[in-house]
Amino acid sequence: MLQLKKEIDIVAASDLNVLISGETGTGKELVAKAVHQGSPRAANPLVYLNCAALPESVAESELFGHVKGAFTGAISNRSGKFEMADNGTLFLDEIGELSLALQAKLLRVLQYGDIQRVGDDRSLRVDVRVLAATNRDLRQEVVEGRFRADLYHRLSVFPLSVPPLRERESDVVLLAGYFCEQCRLRMGLARVILAEAARNRLQQWSWPGNVRELEHAIHRAVVLARATQAGDEVVLEPQHFQFAVAAPMLPTETAAAAPATGNINLREATDSFQREAISRALEANQGNWAATARALELDVANLHRLAKRLGLKGSPPGKSSAG
Repeated sequence: MLQLKKEIDIVAASDLNVLISGETGTGKELVAKAVHQGSPRAANPLVYLNCAALPESVAESELFGHVKGAFTGAISNRSGKFEMADNGTLFLDEIGELSLALQAKLLRVLQYGDIQRVGDDRSLRVDVRVLAATNRDLRQEVVEGRFRADLYHRLSVFPLSVPPLRERESDVVLLAGYFCEQCRLRMGLARVILAEAARNRLQQWSWPGNVRELEHAIHRAVVLARATQAGDEVVLEPQHFQFAVAAPMLPTETAAAAPATGNINLREATDSFQREAISRALEANQGNWAATARALELDVANLHRLAKRLGLKGSPPGKSSAG
């Protein structure tokens, strides 16, 4: 993590576009915030957009804005994220989810520094630094034709890789202490203490959900401990941490079920694992998508989009109202 911090400090002082890669929950948004806060643009807006949560029908308008009458429901002019981030920074999370058509329009902005609102022939100049994040291997996406090579090279001028929490064992207790303090302030407690046995338990877990899973685990533990302990001081013990021990077994089971052809595609294997994990969680939560998203430590919109891509559902929620 010291190397990552050093790289953040270096690139923050520049105006380069940055591609932040890492598994889900590793803290890519925190890295983006650190880059922005350490940059000359820090006094100006940092605007966030989750590309995975964008219905295709409104994605262009969200990015570039629209004028009155551009489409049904466009009752007034509306600024897009690029205009909102003018002279500041735009953070595009899950950039790999953008369609090829939108990728082409994003590339133009990066090349020429101007945008066109939907329904408008005029161009608007914008001065925006773009930070993008992904949990995909975009180089492989380029090879397979799902991501534009020219856009990839524009975005990855200075790539940052955020390691998973299982590779940062020394950070686990440090982060746990930070989340304990957050809970203490939020719940009005005098102290939140992490017992030594609890620290050992946290360090022994593999954290498949990374930093986000650790944050949620601490919050749950504080709630459980507070329910059984009197006073305004809470001590977190091992029994307050309940991990889904079946989850780490899924890759092995999925791999065992896959045909031993010797030439299995990595993406197919990943899709197979994700499909199995979502199906099991959905079954365990009686078909409740919101509960399933919480169990998998995913945003609900991201889960719906992923499930649709994996063929587990027909269409994302709210699609009929989005158009």
